[in-house]
Amino acid sequence: MARNRSLAEVNYKISKTYDLLQRTLTGLLERRTPARVLEVGFGEGRALLEFAWQFRSQPVAFFGVDKKQEPPVQCRDDLAKMALEFGVCLPDELGQLRLPHIDFYDATELRFPDEHFDLIYSAVTVRFIPDKARFLEEVCRVLRPGGVAYLHIGQKNWDYPYSQALPEIHLTPYNSRFVLKYGGELIPLPDYLQLFEGEVFRFEFINRPRCVLKVEKRRSGRLDLQLQWNDTYSMSMKALPYRHKSGKIQGGFRSVYDIPEENYRRLIGLGRIHPETLRKDSPQESPLI
Repeated sequence: MARNRSLAEVNYKISKTYDLLQRTLTGLLERRTPARVLEVGFGEGRALLEFAWQFRSQPVAFFGVDKKQEPPVQCRDDLAKMALEFGVCLPDELGQLRLPHIDFYDATELRFPDEHFDLIYSAVTVRFIPDKARFLEEVCRVLRPGGVAYLHIGQKNWDYPYSQALPEIHLTPYNSRFVLKYGGELIPLPDYLQLFEGEVFRFEFINRPRCVLKVEKRRSGRLDLQLQWNDTYSMSMKALPYRHKSGKIQGGFRSVYDIPEENYRRLIGLGRIHPETLRKDSPQESPLI
């Protein structure tokens, strides 16, 4: 995983554009100020610094959380050196840059108050987080009403249909890193999230065929996905394995959860799934090796 992606590269991972995050923040600032922005998985801080520099004249505070505390960035002061190294600003302009606040820990337990951020984003990192459901719940907790989150969970070939699980550990030929099941049935993630939409949250998968989740928080509240961690099927993607077209084994962690019977029945009642249409065959082109 590259830890020095530029802001343009992060934008492209999330949306196949080069300015989605800037446009989103500009829109948020038109409605209220000041604002707070969080990047999960900031790496060496390049994108976060470029973002802070572009909005240096605006009342915005930038924050970053990363699990790895290693050179060249081990504390906030190191970001000044990185800003110069990445060419974010010139030495005599460094005083204009408000350095982002950074910390190092597992983002499934975000150390921020409820409803603290206006914009949260993460590119690539989420695919490596084991407990993705808990992470999503935490993002929704710290997001302010009116705020937006963009979470890049994985690349293409993730959107498995309502189908019968494959035998043994594979479950599905789709290389999804966030898998839901009920008994021997696989429950599509987009359909399940629809159960939790309403006055508080709106969920949308953007930039298909990539797996990028956009979360909009409309009013105060928390998200409880009511999922049960499945330790048997949750594992490193390398243990399966799945491969890129180049033959390289794909990385990341496949997080598997069991949904409760009540929510399975709700999905049927709402017409999100139909047991009579349960798919029992695998697609002809399978990424499984």
